[in-house]
Amino acid sequence: MIFDLLNIAISSIFKNKMRSFLTMLGIIIGIMVIILMQAAIEGFRSEIQKEISKLGANSYIITKRPTMSNDNNWKKYWKRPNITFGYAKQIENSCENVEIVIPLLRKWGQEVKSGNKKTEQKVVVNGATQNWIKLSGFNIESGRYFSSTELNEGIDNIIIGKSVKDKLFEFIDPIDQYVFINGIRFKIIGLFAEKGKSFGEDRDNIVAVSSFHFQRMFGKKKDIDLLVAAKDQESIPKAIDETIIALRRIRNLKPDDENDFEITTKDDINNKMNNIIGIIYLAALSIGGMSLLVGSIGVMNIMLVSITERTREIGLRRSVGANRNNIMVQFLIEAVILSLLGGIIGIGTGVGIAKLVSTFSKISTVAPLWTIMTAFSFSVLIGLLAGIYPAIKAGKLNPIDALRHE
Repeated sequence: MIFDLLNIAISSIFKNKMRSFLTMLGIIIGIMVIILMQAAIEGFRSEIQKEISKLGANSYIITKRPTMSNDNNWKKYWKRPNITFGYAKQIENSCENVEIVIPLLRKWGQEVKSGNKKTEQKVVVNGATQNWIKLSGFNIESGRYFSSTELNEGIDNIIIGKSVKDKLFEFIDPIDQYVFINGIRFKIIGLFAEKGKSFGEDRDNIVAVSSFHFQRMFGKKKDIDLLVAAKDQESIPKAIDETIIALRRIRNLKPDDENDFEITTKDDINNKMNNIIGIIYLAALSIGGMSLLVGSIGVMNIMLVSITERTREIGLRRSVGANRNNIMVQFLIEAVILSLLGGIIGIGTGVGIAKLVSTFSKISTVAPLWTIMTAFSFSVLIGLLAGIYPAIKAGKLNPIDALRHE
């Protein structure tokens, strides 16, 4: 019996292919949006985790302003004194549980020249210290890193990224070649291994010079961030307390003054990013949910139209022995199959687009299995809910009146 009902339902759907497809369109779009948004969110989460992991398990960041905050009082933060290069050694020397402090010296939007060639003004110049390479996330592909002498005595050497190399030295080895930044000539001693793009940003469009030359070009009082590494994970709370005391002393704060700096841990970043991701996810569900609601109304509407068109068929089936429940189950199955087909197409389209984005953007945008199973379940549920009323209405038709229907 159930197989006969399935055959009738499937035949009815494929008899009106265009109408069935248009009915499923709302469900297809809703499921596809949910799959794509979840895949994008997971990719975003994965990229953020990669960036956070580079900080090191025992690390935290000191900044002048909050890294992520709902506080709109930015004028107060801009008035704060800058965090400068000299803070690094002072914190290192005065904090027992701090292992190392690395100044994060970065200047965006620079131009690098060599001969008659030049890059766009999009290169990021980094100021390197002895341990910068350990926590930067970059590796040396060819050549070498700076020696202590080069860092301390300000020798004019530089390490370049893959994008800079391709722009200026496409067909030749860049090692021992020369480039100019802000009129200063640098000798290339190393090439960074390729990193690719992250959130649309070219991470190979960088160079690194010694911190000495960085300050020479961009100033010693420039506001910077400090990356602090505690001796171990257990020491992080003590290291943070010591850092706060040291910073308050360096910045001459009185006992009643609030801190005019920010300390951000990996957990802080994770929590704030999870909150942001949660908001994005709710927005995605809302958009997808509206499409699914429209789709369910479409399914219910087409089933009601189908009842009107097939009234004589219902009367004929009742006259040859089909009971009310048989008719109800037939229309309920038809509504479920209609929704299920829409869900499957939506899942396939969403997963396919996510894989294409992942392939061409090098960002992992693969929808988790639980998302696919949830979308599949939603399709069945929508079919059931949208089909209940039409099924009940079909089951209540009087067989004699149905046979007389023109």
